[in-house]
Amino acid sequence: MLRNISKVFTYQTPFKQIYSFSYYANLDLSCPYPSFQSRDLTITHTMHYITKPPCDPKIMTFGAFHTDHLLEIDWSEKMGWSRPQIVPFKSFSIHPFAACLHYAIECFEGAKAYRGANNTIRTFRLNCNMYRMKQSAKRLSLPDFDGAELQRCIEQLLKVDRDWIPDRPGFSCYIRPTLIATEEALGVRASSRARLFVVLCPVGPYFPSGLKPVRVFCNTSTIRSAPGGVGGYKVAGNYAPTVLPLKEVQKIGFHQNLWMLPDGLVQEMGVCNLFFFQKNEKGEKELVTPMLDGTILPGIMRDSILEITRGMGKFKVIEKKVYIQEVIESIESGRMIEMFGSGTAVSIQPIEAIGYNDKIYEVKYDTKLNAGELSHELFDLLTKIQTGAEDHKWIKSI
Repeated sequence: MLRNISKVFTYQTPFKQIYSFSYYANLDLSCPYPSFQSRDLTITHTMHYITKPPCDPKIMTFGAFHTDHLLEIDWSEKMGWSRPQIVPFKSFSIHPFAACLHYAIECFEGAKAYRGANNTIRTFRLNCNMYRMKQSAKRLSLPDFDGAELQRCIEQLLKVDRDWIPDRPGFSCYIRPTLIATEEALGVRASSRARLFVVLCPVGPYFPSGLKPVRVFCNTSTIRSAPGGVGGYKVAGNYAPTVLPLKEVQKIGFHQNLWMLPDGLVQEMGVCNLFFFQKNEKGEKELVTPMLDGTILPGIMRDSILEITRGMGKFKVIEKKVYIQEVIESIESGRMIEMFGSGTAVSIQPIEAIGYNDKIYEVKYDTKLNAGELSHELFDLLTKIQTGAEDHKWIKSI
């Protein structure tokens, strides 16, 4: 069950609570147990600086390069959290029995920092990443921590490696906090030891030549997550099983899977949340996204899009159960205006076609924009918030 969320917009089902409006409405980053403190952070600068790659999108691809330093904090059941430390980037020595290697007891996050005006560093809703990581850690019985303190430590890491944050439009610095179980013993149980670490990665634009729509395959033989499982958490075990289905659909000309349950209940696309902009049967425009029912990751970009579009006041914005049969009918009847996905890495991902039951259904989009009008507008709005010179409640300047 999702916790620490406003109960104003909730209702009950026989198995779980379903949440409307923001998953991040009440961000409680506190920890009931002693946590590490950013004031205890120590910094050891590297003596061997790495040559930085050129700001070329063909070279600076996702995950290809790391910065000069990393943040690490160890935890043990007996001693609690150690003092946080920023050290030169290094490999870890890990025991072959470590629980993370055998039972996927690990969770992680993905955020971005941008170069702002006057050489400032801009982070986008990093507090939401801290909140979501705390929920993932609790779900795996990994140690809790003060999210605000971790955020402050990450900000210090960004300052240390600030020269790695590209100063070019479309480029950014990817932030990857990770928490792994490191107990040196086999057996499925809560780990008595853990390590929290944060690494940084300079990345180029996801779409070097502008937005590019994708073709997605409605997977009817494999599911990403099931009710009562961990689909709503960013845990390692959710990702490895998706690799083979991705390879299989790429062989037949698709870019990603559209995940759904056996009854056709739509969940996500690849590692993105899904949005459907359409006219309902009354002819009213509406933006629809699958509701957070515990099987879908509460994406921070998803949450941002919902708030932005509700603020527009131009059309209905709805979180509800969406079935693939409804989607197909909307496309066939001409009511579907556009479809797109959202995520930290991609921001906005337009969709040009879906494959379902041996048939291809083309989805409308503006060929000049390589996206629908709404998805293109949202991409521009979000980019301006993340990289622009103006203040915004979702941005923290360092």
